[in-house]
Amino acid sequence: MDADARQTLTEVRRLRSRARLVAHSGAWFPVAVLTTLVLLSTALYSRPYQQVTSLRSGDWAGLPSDERSALTSYMFWFIGTPVAFAVIGLWYRWRARRTGMRISWRWFAVVGLGLLVGLALLAAVPVDPQTAANADQLVTEPPSVQWLRAFRTPLMPIAAALVVLGWVEHSRWLTAAGAWLGLVAWWQHYFHLGGIAGWMARLLDGGQGPALGGEITLLGLNRPGPVLILATLPLLAFAVVRAARSSGPR
Repeated sequence: MDADARQTLTEVRRLRSRARLVAHSGAWFPVAVLTTLVLLSTALYSRPYQQVTSLRSGDWAGLPSDERSALTSYMFWFIGTPVAFAVIGLWYRWRARRTGMRISWRWFAVVGLGLLVGLALLAAVPVDPQTAANADQLVTEPPSVQWLRAFRTPLMPIAAALVVLGWVEHSRWLTAAGAWLGLVAWWQHYFHLGGIAGWMARLLDGGQGPALGGEITLLGLNRPGPVLILATLPLLAFAVVRAARSSGPR
């Protein structure tokens, strides 16, 4: 291969890299919108930065903690989430006109809104009065039921949508950050807010004592506010770094 051919190939690769950078440099905005939505949900809890007084896992605020109002939680997620996706859709359309490059962002919206509709249908299912009466009595459920019930949180559609967005935007970090949000949400519902598995408690105790589980109180991680901050830290880092890169010299 002569020098001219190598130079041409190098230029083609450079243009491809630049085009990929321009096409995916706008991912910070949808991540910032959804992260803001999650952090704003802190206001749904009656004591977001204080010790929780309930072990209920059926609240719809997002995390298993006392909420201010069930109606407010419903309105926040089932209205706020579609609005957030609509804003994101307008952003991608504006970027497509501005850059001439389109991103298949609709898959991310379909997954997020589809799971939200599933949650809405689940919320509409009548609850057995006996089940409702036992909700605050620490009645032990089969592990399989607890495992599935832990997915019933409005945070899960956001997390799943972010995982898909990471795939669409070719970002492993974003995919992992969305998965982290989903894991934190599921974990808090399965083990209760700030709870840890029995084997983890035993390991932290140096292998001593029964593996009965425990609770993390460090940095207030048994409270809704700090947990939401922890769950969104990777997303915040992604949004800040990508926004800085997109506004820098090209």
